Amino acid sequence: MGNLGGKVRRQLTVRGWLALLCAATTVVSACRKPNDDHVASTRRATLNVGAAQLTPDSPIAGLRQLSQLLALEGLARAGDDGRMQPWLAESWTSPDDGRSVVVKLKPVVKFQDGEPFDAGTAARLLPDTLRSFMGSLAGEVVSITPVNPTTVAIQFRQRSPFLIEALEATIRKPGPAMIGTGPFMIEGNSTTDLRANHSYYLGAPAIERITVSNHASVRTAWAEMLRNRLDMLWEVGSDALDSMKNSSSISLFTYTRHYQHVIAFNTQSAALRSPEIRRGLNFAVDRATVVHSALRDNGIPSSGPISPRHWAFPPDAQQFDFDARQAAGLLARGRRKSDGIHFTCLVPPDSIDERIALEVKRELAVLGVDMAVEEASRDEIVTRAANQRYEAVMTEVISGPTLFRQYLVWHTKSPSNWGHFGNATIDGSLDEVRQAPDEAAYRTAAAHLQRAFMDDPPAIFLAWSVRARAISKRFAVEAEEGRDELSTIRLWKPVNIEPRASHN
Repeated sequence: MGNLGGKVRRQLTVRGWLALLCAATTVVSACRKPNDDHVASTRRATLNVGAAQLTPDSPIAGLRQLSQLLALEGLARAGDDGRMQPWLAESWTSPDDGRSVVVKLKPVVKFQDGEPFDAGTAARLLPDTLRSFMGSLAGEVVSITPVNPTTVAIQFRQRSPFLIEALEATIRKPGPAMIGTGPFMIEGNSTTDLRANHSYYLGAPAIERITVSNHASVRTAWAEMLRNRLDMLWEVGSDALDSMKNSSSISLFTYTRHYQHVIAFNTQSAALRSPEIRRGLNFAVDRATVVHSALRDNGIPSSGPISPRHWAFPPDAQQFDFDARQAAGLLARGRRKSDGIHFTCLVPPDSIDERIALEVKRELAVLGVDMAVEEASRDEIVTRAANQRYEAVMTEVISGPTLFRQYLVWHTKSPSNWGHFGNATIDGSLDEVRQAPDEAAYRTAAAHLQRAFMDDPPAIFLAWSVRARAISKRFAVEAEEGRDELSTIRLWKPVNIEPRASHN
């Protein structure tokens, strides 16, 4: 009986302490500030991103583009009008008649591993950064030296506006890990997760973690979003937009990309060697109809290689407006003897590219041009283009925001010109832009570039690519005019976070 009484007393004592602990917990909970739960939820917030049609044989494919956008930054970034704006740089000046740039760095920037981004680090990393981004033009850089802890000087062989435009090259530390200065970083060796950089110089993001999942199609990803398993669709094409517009649980953010849908020519092929034929093909295409019919009005008809939003775009620029009569005359003069015009266009296995190609084929057929459409994988297209075993290819090419981007795609000596696109006429005009000594000369050179693409066209510029991102209304998105919404992702905040649906 004595032992039993001792056990009872010990049990009562334990129960008493538990009761006191519960009471204390209740008091603490009652005294907690009303927004503590919201703050805790914010810190734990995860943004689940679904990406469709990414490379399935590379597990990191779903992160590559997203991580480059969110983990890496450059000294400068280009505005939608092509003007350069400070980013990691606080400011810059161009003494020595523009043959050098003195860059003052923001003083509080650190890499995601904690190392300060100072002038010494910048001088060490920039040579490889610029070499990777600029290709052969990196040879114009003579030296990069730190002036003081927050200032670095870059010396050039000759003045060129492209050297300032190249400052948008993103900076990362060498090695297999992607370590930059951005608001998010890859989670260890993960192939699916990014986490917040709490030491970010502009303030830690409200979102703690971003998880990326790959899906076979936008439709599959959309179904997951409807089940409350995804918070964002990485990119929504025109095929899926209509089905999402009436949803009350998501917001659609549409933006115009700096890419154009084009049919690029192999100007050395027999069928397309004549500039008159290539000019005739351009006048034969009604771009407004392509946008309406093939892109379902989710695109902007092209005016040529230069964005109309670019600060140097000539206001009186000539364009390839649809003109069937002029097209017929040029095609008649360009064809050999009485032969018809036949060429084959390689098209990747994508429904949008296929619709565009078939619409162009239909329009060209009205003027007696036979454009055969041949489906080919993207790898096959790149291989055949590199060996110039093609006549034309349906693709997307970057067309801005700077003209340096145009140089990388269309100059025949650019290592980024994977399809040997362009010709001597285009090279001459691009070199004129590259060597422009001031803004007035730059404007003149831009007008000459537009004219060169008219006189000796290396492609049919069809439409500017328009895409959308679908984002759950569980997140408040801060949009910045003229930029992709992802540029402000560190400012996104969760709103009324609800329990997420189970995957089981």
